[in-house]
Amino acid sequence: MHDEDNILMLNAKNGDKSAFEALVIKHRASAVSFAYSFTADLFDAEDIVQECFARVYINRTDYKPLNKFKTYLFTVIRNACIDYLRQNKKRRYINLEDIAGISDNLSPEDSAVKSERMSAIFKHLESLPEDYKTALYLFAVDEMSYGQTAEIMRKSIPQVKIIIYRARKKLKKLCEGDGLFEN
Repeated sequence: MHDEDNILMLNAKNGDKSAFEALVIKHRASAVSFAYSFTADLFDAEDIVQECFARVYINRTDYKPLNKFKTYLFTVIRNACIDYLRQNKKRRYINLEDIAGISDNLSPEDSAVKSERMSAIFKHLESLPEDYKTALYLFAVDEMSYGQTAEIMRKSIPQVKIIIYRARKKLKKLCEGDGLFEN
């Protein structure tokens, strides 16, 4: 599998620092947003992502492009977030204002639409079980495929499809009076 990201990572593996920097720039915002969906703390999410990028860079010589780089990166981030949650057993509360602080170089209009959409989703995701939150975030917010979502979550594709179905059903029920979803 040789998409642009895998080529950049293979170049980084061979010592091209600018290739790795390009990967960091490209995926930083979505990586922080993904970590934030676990930690509910923007500073912790940024620290986790920075640590994960460092870990990926340090272990770059072991990288094998079996899947998309983003799937690999988000798996590393998910595992780090789970470790973080185990170590910090504190209640998570998502501060919706933090979401707007995550820049991804979109136009102001696209950024506003994305921020509004994410705020509404995060508002209701907080009450869902952890697997539901993770699956919906990866599939709906970050637009990953069932296969990528399954790999990151370490589940089968049928399991992910069931989780997403149940999560959507529960999320729709939660969002019904908010006008977020149309019937």
